[in-house]
Amino acid sequence: MIDDRTLSLRRSEQALFRHELDVARLRPYWLRARVRILVVTDASGSFDSTADFGLGRALDELRNDPWWWVRFEVVTAHRGSGSSADHTHFRFDAPPVPLAGFDQVWLFGVARTPALPAGEVAAIRAFMDAGGGVFATGDHEDLGAALSGDLPRVNAMRRWRAGGPAGTPPPQSGPTRHDTSRQGATAGYQFDDQSDDTPQRISPTRYYDPYRFSALIRRWRPHPLLCGRGGVLDLLPDHMHEGECVAPSAVQVAADPGIWPGGYGPEVIAGARVEEHTNTDGHGFVGGRTFGVLSAYDGHLGGVGRIVTDATWHHWFNINLIGFDTSSTPYDKIRNYFQNVALWLAPPAKQDAMFCAAMYGLVWLQPFNELQIGRGVPLLPLGFSAVDAIGRRSSQCIVNDWILAQLPVLLRTELYRRPLPEPDPLPLSGGLESIRELVVGAALESLREQFDPFDPPAEAPEEELVAGLIARGVARGMDAVLEVEQRGLAHCRETLVLLEKARSDC
Repeated sequence: MIDDRTLSLRRSEQALFRHELDVARLRPYWLRARVRILVVTDASGSFDSTADFGLGRALDELRNDPWWWVRFEVVTAHRGSGSSADHTHFRFDAPPVPLAGFDQVWLFGVARTPALPAGEVAAIRAFMDAGGGVFATGDHEDLGAALSGDLPRVNAMRRWRAGGPAGTPPPQSGPTRHDTSRQGATAGYQFDDQSDDTPQRISPTRYYDPYRFSALIRRWRPHPLLCGRGGVLDLLPDHMHEGECVAPSAVQVAADPGIWPGGYGPEVIAGARVEEHTNTDGHGFVGGRTFGVLSAYDGHLGGVGRIVTDATWHHWFNINLIGFDTSSTPYDKIRNYFQNVALWLAPPAKQDAMFCAAMYGLVWLQPFNELQIGRGVPLLPLGFSAVDAIGRRSSQCIVNDWILAQLPVLLRTELYRRPLPEPDPLPLSGGLESIRELVVGAALESLREQFDPFDPPAEAPEEELVAGLIARGVARGMDAVLEVEQRGLAHCRETLVLLEKARSDC
């Protein structure tokens, strides 16, 4: 028979076991970065999950935490008295909470007028110049111009209004509108096609690998915003009259260094296709054409914030998402795009924090918590597996971004716009992916030398300690990259000598 003392001890042991189990489950999340996003709309825009022009469904994809390295805190604001907003009658120069407390501002402008007062434009400009990320979108003609049409940089990346710096936007109706409608289950083209489960297919810009190509194959990747967990993100919801994203020319960028510091400008990262057809809902005939559907500006290269513009908020509103099965592949691609915007727009300090949190979390996750680090585990397969593990929740292009941000400035600016292709298990001499795999492998090795999964800490370590260990690993990884490339260069020289000798003997 068990006495009361024995029963009490057993209960204590069980409680301690449950506590240890809970700590073990939470350990990968201990250093999770916090990224704060302010989402602002006006006019008929809302944050409901059921209203046609509501953002509830899209924003829920950020609040549902699939990552161990970042938690997005979404705060909503309406310029008027819109429903479901955390803040109403919002002003950027006198907000309830300072803009400096946010990492990103997302603008879903519906109204045409009035234009933002100069003081509010200045407040957003200061936010961007300090490294804050901005997402901005509207719709056909000048919808959204009130909120975004006068913002520096943003106003050159999308056509907001007639006479604007980016040119006149497409019309709402007529044969030159940007109608991306696709036929669904019902024959013909009608208004409700935007609410079914048939998306439009977009064409991401291709960034080719300058080191790996042949006469038949050229390797490429999309922009990080369109690089998904399962491959290229090439789908968006369709709509019968979208706006247009553009990018200034290199000459225009170079002529205005005050707007585009460092000479880096934005680029159109995807195009959409209007298929010639006739709508049966009154919109009539539309001719075929292509147009810019997304543009992006990597301000981090010039010491300011990143920017993304979208041709239409109909890629985000409930009315365009309600027809999708949330477990389907098309919806997962659309969801992945929403999440990538939030990941990519984070300021440099938060990018570094996410990288540290991602690497620290791997220490406690299988199979990395079972590896015997320091006993002959090669850096390359270790890094390959680590990148794959993170990429299953995010994308490997996001890891590329994190790694490039860790590199010395000279190397970073040289490689930043060059693509890092998907992992290749073959020998890597001459391929940029060797940097990613070797640096990540060395960083994980450095962390595992400090943190033993078989003797784990009882509480979260100091972030500075983890960052220092990762920095040490990055340096070690760069040494390994240099060694690999030197071996490859020596091999190429030996091969060249043999080829020259064989040529002379012919």
